Amino acid sequence: MYAISETRRLAGQISRALPNVKSGTLRFWGEWFGRPYDNRHTLVRCEASQDDLLKLYFHEDEVLSVWSPRGLTISSSSFRIAEAHRVRWEWFYYGRPKIASNLYFEEFVKSPEGILVTSNIDWYKPDFRPTPSMAAVEIL
Repeated sequence: MYAISETRRLAGQISRALPNVKSGTLRFWGEWFGRPYDNRHTLVRCEASQDDLLKLYFHEDEVLSVWSPRGLTISSSSFRIAEAHRVRWEWFYYGRPKIASNLYFEEFVKSPEGILVTSNIDWYKPDFRPTPSMAAVEIL
């Protein structure tokens, strides 16, 4: 017998809750994706893979990857992952063809220096200021 990983346990919990999971605007360590409450993302499926990785798939072909997730709160009115080592949000530029050149990302990595952010956004210069004490992932 082997113990089920925490990530696989969380993936099962999320899968069982679908489709009655909170949808809304995403926030990573306090950083909004877009303007607060300006968009609506709906989770459609999730899976756990090796290396303690939780992958969440959304209705517009967006993918949220969460490494070492801990502290899940999930319901029809709440979605929160309190802790993670790394979070990567990938989406296709909205309104454009879903091709590789239109695939964008924001990646947040927790380190002793704080939350380090990288992105390939090329239509403006984001000013990321994540807050390590906030939840790694929230849908609000």
